[in-house]
Amino acid sequence: MIKIDKNIDDVPESLIPAFPDMFPNRGIPRSSKTTHTRRKELIDNGAYIDEANYNCRYKYKDIKEKLEKIYHGKCAFCEQKVEQLHVEHFRPKKIYYWLAYSWDNLILACPRCNTHKGINFDLNGSKCSFENNEENVRKINKLSENYNLLEQPKMINPENVDPSGHISFTKNGKINSLNHNIQYTITTCQLNRNYLNDERRKILDMFKNEIQSELVSSENAREQRHAIDVLVRQFIKASKEQSNEYIAFRKYSIANNWLNEVIQELI
Repeated sequence: MIKIDKNIDDVPESLIPAFPDMFPNRGIPRSSKTTHTRRKELIDNGAYIDEANYNCRYKYKDIKEKLEKIYHGKCAFCEQKVEQLHVEHFRPKKIYYWLAYSWDNLILACPRCNTHKGINFDLNGSKCSFENNEENVRKINKLSENYNLLEQPKMINPENVDPSGHISFTKNGKINSLNHNIQYTITTCQLNRNYLNDERRKILDMFKNEIQSELVSSENAREQRHAIDVLVRQFIKASKEQSNEYIAFRKYSIANNWLNEVIQELI
């Protein structure tokens, strides 16, 4: 998990409530009208309606394109790139039906993390409810900040919480945290799945193999030092490329001097 920078004010057009003054100097787009209608139907129903006409509205093209750019095509929780990422709800839509089409409640998740997360959403505080009035509908895309203060969810949203400094890894790729909320998220989303642990471990293994190869192929100590320096800089650069998988593990490896330990071990 890494901190995700999302502009809550940059709401996809289809999610903007269909009030004329919210679209100055232009007509209300059809996508906004339809989503607004579905949103009102859910609110009036008092529960989420699990049908295609409702499920498709939070997966609309402009929403997914923005999320894929914000998340760099990676899962919010495990940082994995997969062919099909799900537009997921931080607060489960089956519980918080009125937030089904709210920009500050939509994240991107892989199918496995999405499935494990499910409707698990334990709170340290008290659950919020929705008062159906025009004011609340107008600000429907920005309700989470106040909800977070009142509810104190155990699940962390990487758009609001920076996990760096609160996550630890083993060299075998296992992730842990002493922070109760982050550990709750790790456990709930099962971020220690064997596949994820193996993929994180392979990053360090690949670095080790590259160093070993350079030590063998270099003709003298000077060439070795230069080659090692290049590989270290490449590893550091890769840890800053937000589109890469497992940035948290890469940065933890650097911060905990694992690269130097690998080098010293081989030398």
